[in-house]
Amino acid sequence: NQLAPKPMQTYFVPLPEADIFSSTFKVINTGARAPIMSITAIAISIDDSIVWYDHWEDGYDADTVTRQASTRVWGDGNASNGCAPGVSPCNNSNDRLEAGQSIILENWVDLPRNKNVIRFDAGDRIQSSYPIAVTRAEYPKTPGSLLAGAVEVLPIEKWGRDFIVPAGQDIRENKYSQAFEYTGVYVMAGSDDTIITLPDGSTTFLDRGESHQMRIPVKGARIKADKDVQVHLLAGDVASTYEMRWYSLLSEDKWSKEYISPVGDTTGQTRVVVFNAGTSTISVDYQYFSGTSLRKRSMSVAPKNVQQSEIIPTGSGARFNSTSNFIALSMTDTQSNSGSTSGMIYDWGFPLVPRNQLSSQVLIGWGYGCTGNSCGGGSSRSVVWITPVEDADLYIDYNNDGQSDQTITAKYLSSNRIMDNTDHDMTGAIIWATARNTGPLGRPVEIAAAWGQDGSRSYSGDNSALDLGTVVVPFYTVRVQHFVELDDDKNNDGVVNPGDTLLYTIRVQNLGQDDVQINDLDITNNGVPILTTYIEDSVWYYPDGGLAPIKIPDNTQGTPNPLDSTGIPNPVKLTKRGGTHDIIFKVVTQGTEDRIIYNDGTILQAHERPDLPFDVDIPLVVPAGQPKVTNDDDPDVCIPLEARRERRNRRRRHLLAQEEAFESPTSPFT
Repeated sequence: NQLAPKPMQTYFVPLPEADIFSSTFKVINTGARAPIMSITAIAISIDDSIVWYDHWEDGYDADTVTRQASTRVWGDGNASNGCAPGVSPCNNSNDRLEAGQSIILENWVDLPRNKNVIRFDAGDRIQSSYPIAVTRAEYPKTPGSLLAGAVEVLPIEKWGRDFIVPAGQDIRENKYSQAFEYTGVYVMAGSDDTIITLPDGSTTFLDRGESHQMRIPVKGARIKADKDVQVHLLAGDVASTYEMRWYSLLSEDKWSKEYISPVGDTTGQTRVVVFNAGTSTISVDYQYFSGTSLRKRSMSVAPKNVQQSEIIPTGSGARFNSTSNFIALSMTDTQSNSGSTSGMIYDWGFPLVPRNQLSSQVLIGWGYGCTGNSCGGGSSRSVVWITPVEDADLYIDYNNDGQSDQTITAKYLSSNRIMDNTDHDMTGAIIWATARNTGPLGRPVEIAAAWGQDGSRSYSGDNSALDLGTVVVPFYTVRVQHFVELDDDKNNDGVVNPGDTLLYTIRVQNLGQDDVQINDLDITNNGVPILTTYIEDSVWYYPDGGLAPIKIPDNTQGTPNPLDSTGIPNPVKLTKRGGTHDIIFKVVTQGTEDRIIYNDGTILQAHERPDLPFDVDIPLVVPAGQPKVTNDDDPDVCIPLEARRERRNRRRRHLLAQEEAFESPTSPFT
């Protein structure tokens, strides 16, 4: 009786190979040669997940039902639309995804790019019915993986519209080992007709899956968009042969006053760079362990400027906090000497995750111990780094089968290096933490995590080493998503018009290691959206475990919709590792102007933060011939078709002008 699978997460593979080669690899190493090794790693969290892989080359699918010829659907039990790479034989019974399964999409991408050749590469869209972890990596054929970079890929709900770049080519002090002599940013759109405002005030237009690259001469550059985008910062030492670090960026509204870093590496001389975007000097306090002694330090960060921490030693993480928001980047291999290998033996970095966004468990998206997952009989060069926010027990499930394979007693702010000595691959592993001596199902404890090169396990010229790493994105034990779809399209035009019926679905999933009593979750929906009327007796609850749906009676007082007051009566528990609840209701649309219909809510968790907001919007379009009001300055108003066409024409004119001016760019941000 459960509703049909829906995409709970959507990702776009960032960093186009052609742009990375010409704008980054060739700048760092003039001897770099194509093709490009393109790697996208997908880790499956829950049994019977479904992944929709939508190649960009023949256009994106309208939905998961109407698909282009190249789109693959993995895990739906239908081999005719593909099985996950590595599955053999590909038949219906084998077309199933299991928790802990890793899908590593590796292929060489020739340049220039021929879109008639389908590849797993930048611009592809990935959707999943349960949350997954996705990692992106690239390196050129020559010199190979010593000139490599990787980033964690964020789902679109983690994207943003207002970004401040915390680094620039003006960071020239010797202590930074020329790490930012090249600083570039890549912006990718998730929607058509996205307007990007560049740091110099000029604009460019991107459609879904398209990317724009620019150099950042001065730290603190601001990039804005009128729709959500993902932004990545790539930095390196020009003509250094190898030194390079990649970072995903959080939009400014997601910055915080406190961060935890899980990486301490004495050999690699790991430091943290802090950026202050404010107009006045701030003080950032930080602490780390040196042996058993807790060291407390403070650094003053001038407006629009950066400051660097002391070396965070092996065995210790670090905590950074201030009274003002800031952003922080970890850098490994910060040797500032003038030697020929300065800053490029163990060079990697990652963005620190705000303390208030951490989770008690993580899923490793890509965790190779060596290049090509071949360590040549030696040990892993890359490891997973974990730091708890208090004394805790860490549980490591290497293959995510629900059984812990190893337990580590971890102290507050300790840096714990974890590797799989059996196959040197941590991809797909689940790691979670509970309060000390409370057992694997005890009180959750939040952890910070990263995956990357361990300086004590690598050496100069080590071709088995991956000179890269990423933050491991928090993986919340409870997940919620809000969907809306046309339920009754009066004129069958496929567009939401006044008088049509909308079906809303709130889907709640348990991804944790223990059952969740639904009473531990306070689900609040903020009422019927504006421009709609609630359809009485339309709320149904589809409980976990395939039980028969339950009708939730309307309120007898106040508003009839029970979701804004009484909620779910007699809810059943959400079973561990994949339990799902669905709650639906219907509304009829109304209105005389093109607008965005918006609905939202929040889940409050009893035992773990953060709170989980959910929202969804859909455009209401008044058909031609009906009186309507339009206002292009109102962000809630849907842009009319004529305006969309003009915007697309402006974009084409803009791109043509860019091509004509390519040989003599006038902006320093190109």
